[in-house]
Amino acid sequence: MIDQSTLHHFHPENTGLAEDIRPLLARSRRKRWPCEREAFLALLAGVPALRKTPGIPDPRQAGGFTSLPLCPTEADQVLCRNHLKSVFGVTDKESLLSFCEDQLCCNNNYLDFEGFWEGRPPFDPTALKRESADFFIAARDFSAQFYPLLGHQGYLAWDISESMGLLRAGLACGLLTREEFDPLADSWVLQAQIFGSWEEYAVSLVCGALYWDFRQGSQLPDLQNALRMWMDLVRNLLANDAAWDSGFWFTPKREKPFRLWPSEFRRYVTDWEGPRGCFITDQVTVEGKKIGWCYREEPEGDFPDSGWRFFSGEESDEYINDPKNTSVADINSACNFDPDILPLLAAPYGSAFARGEDGTFRPEPFEPAE
Repeated sequence: MIDQSTLHHFHPENTGLAEDIRPLLARSRRKRWPCEREAFLALLAGVPALRKTPGIPDPRQAGGFTSLPLCPTEADQVLCRNHLKSVFGVTDKESLLSFCEDQLCCNNNYLDFEGFWEGRPPFDPTALKRESADFFIAARDFSAQFYPLLGHQGYLAWDISESMGLLRAGLACGLLTREEFDPLADSWVLQAQIFGSWEEYAVSLVCGALYWDFRQGSQLPDLQNALRMWMDLVRNLLANDAAWDSGFWFTPKREKPFRLWPSEFRRYVTDWEGPRGCFITDQVTVEGKKIGWCYREEPEGDFPDSGWRFFSGEESDEYINDPKNTSVADINSACNFDPDILPLLAAPYGSAFARGEDGTFRPEPFEPAE
């Protein structure tokens, strides 16, 4: 359970919506079973498949929820393209990507709200125009009712589901080639790894859908009607052993077994100016050790390098000299592996710090590495 007494700017709007969603998390959860990537991509778009898109065969006609069907005829392609144009303004790859990036980004809003709740405000809301500030606060307080259900998972499943639905339709009607579709879909596969079950995915999706409707101006009782519709959709998939009830899940291979997936990262560094790259060893990112020693050197060349180097302090010279044991990361990623370094980041080039036995960092003499 989340200790709400530790939260800041946390004033949930009590609509009762969250309590109606909570039973999804009380379901007994299916054991995960590995599946092929193709099946997982289709399952991520299970809700758009149920809603049906003109010109695309529905799951009963297309081999179930684990396939990505194509429009069977040119006439069906036209139907699908006309639907995408009239509903989303999508006419080609560029407009499809633009819609996803500009509109299907509810989780970005949630991450901003989360920063305020958790005492990491990403910006000063008083700097916004009055109307924008009022809407931001209303949206933040509306979303706060879902925070005990969602935690850091936020509205990500809604963004994944809707984006995968559009990508699925774009592939089906020929707006996207398979070569264009695959890397776009893979980015959502990585993001989906934050979820531990299809039940968690369903909760995030429904909450995100309600936030989308709220952002478009919906209020009670329209939101309650929308809730019933979204709950019916996800329950249909959770009760279907050919869909989410199968427990099928695809986990992509990674270069290293990092302790965190990108979707688990919080926004710690929001106002950084300059290059954001840094070096950090696997003892921190893979083995989960705290950063015990770090320094910032003057970077060389045109690389996007902040100059920061992070170590557990237990690495041997042989370990450090093997490049396989070090990763290049964004400075915010390093903070996710150990937020204790946040107060150090503004230190100038030539700074070094070591963690004492009491857990605090103290300045150390800096000797540039050879």
